[in-house]
Amino acid sequence: MPDSPPYGWTFLVARGRQQGYQALLVPDFLAESNEYGVLDQATGGESAVGITPIPGLAAGDVVLVYRSERLGDGDLGWLSGPVTDQFGRPLELLYGFVLRGGGISEVDNADLATARAEAIATYRRFLAAESAFEREISRPFVLRSIPELVLSSAPAHLVDPGAGAPEPVAVAASPSPIARRNLVLIVVVAIAVSAAVWALLLRGGGPVTDVDLVELESTVVDCTQPITVQARITTDDAATVTYHWESKLTTDAKPVSVEFASAATRIVKTTVRPNSASGDEFSFTQALVVDDPNSVESSREYKLTCR
Repeated sequence: MPDSPPYGWTFLVARGRQQGYQALLVPDFLAESNEYGVLDQATGGESAVGITPIPGLAAGDVVLVYRSERLGDGDLGWLSGPVTDQFGRPLELLYGFVLRGGGISEVDNADLATARAEAIATYRRFLAAESAFEREISRPFVLRSIPELVLSSAPAHLVDPGAGAPEPVAVAASPSPIARRNLVLIVVVAIAVSAAVWALLLRGGGPVTDVDLVELESTVVDCTQPITVQARITTDDAATVTYHWESKLTTDAKPVSVEFASAATRIVKTTVRPNSASGDEFSFTQALVVDDPNSVESSREYKLTCR
């Protein structure tokens, strides 16, 4: 893409009425490099605009510009149903655009409006068929936002031959030793800040890095007995993890705390009580929500048959 005008790629991270948080709309180049997972690390407050640089990707350095928004009754258009998930929590969108290379000095609300319109269209298609939805790819659009100024010399082949002789260009004097030392300090601080930001993104904002619901050993169960559901919780450091289960069939949804002495993966369990007769087929969605020390959740739909 040319340096001017700048281009942006829309992205969307959201959960559905049944499905957990996931990247629903991703830039084409991040899909090609399989690095769209970095979009999950963006965190934005309600209506506030966030700007997060992410260096070191195989696809090149990028900047995320994003906003978090709670959906209202008129946002889903023709879709019917509440603007909440199956547990009554409000549906929220984390959307914005990705800028390749460089940085951004001023965000134009028109760019966020463009990204929101594309994100809402994707989200409606997702809600219409959550389990069958396939992640969508975004294409670049011209940004009105102002990128950071980068000074460079124009190559000779870009000079207009009909414009006459170019005006003299002033040549800056060599920087003084003090200026060079200050420049080195600025570069060192910038590298340290970038490393801290990147480490935070890799950690996902806290020691709990992953939650995963485990498949049942069999889809045919004895519906006269409680069914055990398991999940894996993974941390990258020592922590006291507090979590709770969410499901219409869960027999105990009270908060539970588990101690992790170091980075590890542990299995946690709960039980659900079926409400179907022998031979019936039924399904339910189970979710595990980590409340502390950082927020992570996962859900899975189980489709079972009573024997």
